[in-house]
Amino acid sequence: MFLMKRFFLLILFVPFFSFSQETLDLNNLSFIKKYATTSWTNGTDTIIFKPLKGEISNWSDVVGPEMWYLYSVDGPFFILPCEECYTGNECHMCGYNAIRFKDDSLELFWEYQNDFFYESEGVKFYSNKQNIISCIISRGGYFEDYKSEEINWFPLGSDLSLKTQEIQLNTKNLEDFLNKKDIEREETHKELFDF
Repeated sequence: MFLMKRFFLLILFVPFFSFSQETLDLNNLSFIKKYATTSWTNGTDTIIFKPLKGEISNWSDVVGPEMWYLYSVDGPFFILPCEECYTGNECHMCGYNAIRFKDDSLELFWEYQNDFFYESEGVKFYSNKQNIISCIISRGGYFEDYKSEEINWFPLGSDLSLKTQEIQLNTKNLEDFLNKKDIEREETHKELFDF
């Protein structure tokens, strides 16, 4: 009878243990835990880091609203690191979207293989200053990999009148990145389609 009770307990705990291995280890998500439920502005845009609840199936489960410069591609969504996730893009017109949790940062990105070249784009949030979250936007395109200069985010509701220069620099850094992206697209189009 004693062995039967142990066997019964084992049957109950094995599925629980297996399930807990597939869920997120919240102890390893210190950046997102620290900033969950906080709202931030870069002077023109606002984001909120959401508390982790249940399954994460896309970026909007973690940060909102949708990133104005980061769209998703057709393909699966991965939470990285993940040993079982295949992130290779050997086919044409395939890719994946991903989120990477680190102790000191949060990365949202996609990688895609179109008919002509591999490309990727993402944003990495981190904090190395008091009451400021920073981000860098990165892109890998036809010609080269490049990234934005640092864009700083301030707590929503803080006195932004003291941060005029930083907000202007944020705007410039984002515009510079978007302009470089536009130039890349134009040059890529010329290279591939203008014979």
